[in-house]
Amino acid sequence: MTDHAPPRVYFDTNVFITAFETVGARSDHAWWLLEAIEASDLSGTTSELTLAELLVKPIESGADDLVDAYDAIIRPNTGFDVVPMARDVLVEAARLRARRRAIRLPDAIHVASAQQQHCTHFVSADRAIDLPEPMRLVPLGPHALSDILGDARS
Repeated sequence: MTDHAPPRVYFDTNVFITAFETVGARSDHAWWLLEAIEASDLSGTTSELTLAELLVKPIESGADDLVDAYDAIIRPNTGFDVVPMARDVLVEAARLRARRRAIRLPDAIHVASAQQQHCTHFVSADRAIDLPEPMRLVPLGPHALSDILGDARS
């Protein structure tokens, strides 16, 4: 780690689904990002909305171990912030939707949460998400971590 703060990175819901519910290389790519938080190479952020989105299928299928895993990871801790679904986030989400009518409310809440935390990068498998400048969309894939760290060095 360098002398400056690690990049602030927002994690969309699909990053956690990929890490926990898929196998193979795509899962590895998501885990590399989550492990970079533990190593203090990244400062991670997500919204409480992420937990609500993550829990639907595991609750529906009775996968209590997955419910517990998601509940454990979507908690504030060292290097990882969870933005509350507070009024200021919801108002900013409404502003985003007013300017970009095509953005869905859940995506607007994620983007507003990322803005509130001054995230420089937004990791998502959703390549169509519309982000305000200067936040950068980083597609979830094999180069996501190196792209974020490369941006931080330049």
